Amino acid sequence: MSFWKNLLKIQVSPMNKKDSYGMTFIKGVRVRLTLLIYILSLLPLLPGCSHVDTAERRVVMVFVDVSLSSLPERENYKLYLEKIITSLKPGDVIAGGKIIDLTIADFTPIFNVQLPAFDFWTDNRTQHHKMVGKLTARMFANIDSVLQSRGKIEKSEIINSFIICEQFMRNKTGKKTLVILSDMIECSSEFNFDKDEVTADYINRAMLTMRQKGRIPNLHNVDVWIVGAYAANTEKYFAIQSFWNRYLKEASANCRSYSHTLLDFD
Repeated sequence: MSFWKNLLKIQVSPMNKKDSYGMTFIKGVRVRLTLLIYILSLLPLLPGCSHVDTAERRVVMVFVDVSLSSLPERENYKLYLEKIITSLKPGDVIAGGKIIDLTIADFTPIFNVQLPAFDFWTDNRTQHHKMVGKLTARMFANIDSVLQSRGKIEKSEIINSFIICEQFMRNKTGKKTLVILSDMIECSSEFNFDKDEVTADYINRAMLTMRQKGRIPNLHNVDVWIVGAYAANTEKYFAIQSFWNRYLKEASANCRSYSHTLLDFD
């Protein structure tokens, strides 16, 4: 309190002093008021403020392909998930799901967590770290359980993961991010990229069919990272990439990366 008293302390000069004393008095008041306003303006910037601006927070959804074709890449998937989770900040939201043969019909979140905010004035930093640590450890445990599973899931409905994302992101505010960990080889009752010849005509027909069935979601303002993309040869790789680029364009999403690895995630 002595700091604030000294800051605000003003010694009023008698009215019969010379003008130079009056000018000194006015300058002193101005300096103290300027310093006070500056300090008050910094208060909202103190680290760990409990208020989280929902427009600035990140809302992340991650889908992990656990079909048989993903087995060689699961250790990499684990590393990518760890990088994504550890990049989150207080107030951010993250949810995870599996890409399987019944992605939407049998959807159950792997995790659905909002990291708690930290109040610099009232919260205990050690206790807050422990709370975040427990939530993170639980997410990693769930991820390990999913990635260690060896179920004989041969099909992968990747398209339906985008539809689930739309439902999850709806009515949420913040920086929206979707990460798909998959080879992106759709294998469902409608499409089979392993066997189908993915040409420009094929893509046009597919988009028309999905649009008629209401299978193209609205992912406006959603940044999408495709991680783990793979194909038997280069030509097939780019053909499948063209399919997903078109699909994301139809969904009004922003494709930030389409790659075999996690690139420039922010």
